[in-house]
Amino acid sequence: MIIETESGTQTWRLNFAPVNALSPDLLCEMKQALQNAEADPGISAIVLTSQLRIFSAGGDAGWMGSVLNERGPEALVNEFNQAMDVFRDVCLSLRRSPLLIVAALNGHTLAGGLELAAACDLRFAADDERLQIGVPEMNLFGVLPSGGGGTQFIARLMGPSRALQFILEANPVSAQQAFENGLVDRLCPPETLLEDTRKFARDVARKAGRIGVSAAKRSIFGGSELPLENAMCLDHAVHWDAMRRGNFRSGAADFVKRYGQS
Repeated sequence: MIIETESGTQTWRLNFAPVNALSPDLLCEMKQALQNAEADPGISAIVLTSQLRIFSAGGDAGWMGSVLNERGPEALVNEFNQAMDVFRDVCLSLRRSPLLIVAALNGHTLAGGLELAAACDLRFAADDERLQIGVPEMNLFGVLPSGGGGTQFIARLMGPSRALQFILEANPVSAQQAFENGLVDRLCPPETLLEDTRKFARDVARKAGRIGVSAAKRSIFGGSELPLENAMCLDHAVHWDAMRRGNFRSGAADFVKRYGQS
């Protein structure tokens, strides 16, 4: 994975040819990179994209084949389950991170690749009719895309009924269809996708900083899973904490100075 740092943001480029398969080694590398970024107070946002022409095709068939041939089907089941524990941990860590995580989908985003993208906070995609986004596991293996919590993240993006149909039919959709159904948040010209996403991340890092990003994620993602009254209590607690730790005092003084004179 290639990591670049600029203006309060990092760009992570998946670079595991030929299809950015999510091997245990790559997942561990991503978890360590996230921990390193969170330990750097100057980083507020991460853009996750690919160095290849495909974002990610999901599970590592080569690794699965090696385990199957060397140690048999029972070992494959056990080791695959262990790998899914790592994958689930990575996806939860992305969602719970105080950093903004934006996926820039510059190529096919399939199976575990979509689970990874769905765990990010936002998804920008190349407006390219050839780009496919989907979870074909039901067609390939007769199982749910649940290694990284895909059923849960996708349902929260699309809504339960659409997610159920999408997962059971197992047919990839275009970037435009993904946008229309809530899987993708913004479509960008293919040639400017990465720079558009980076600009968005840089602007967020400059305006909101880590405190603002963390507060927004805690309030919105956490509150969406609570009854309204409890969510409003969470909103208040997060807001108060952000006011204490952030730049509210200086910002309020500037606001009054600029607009408070009648």
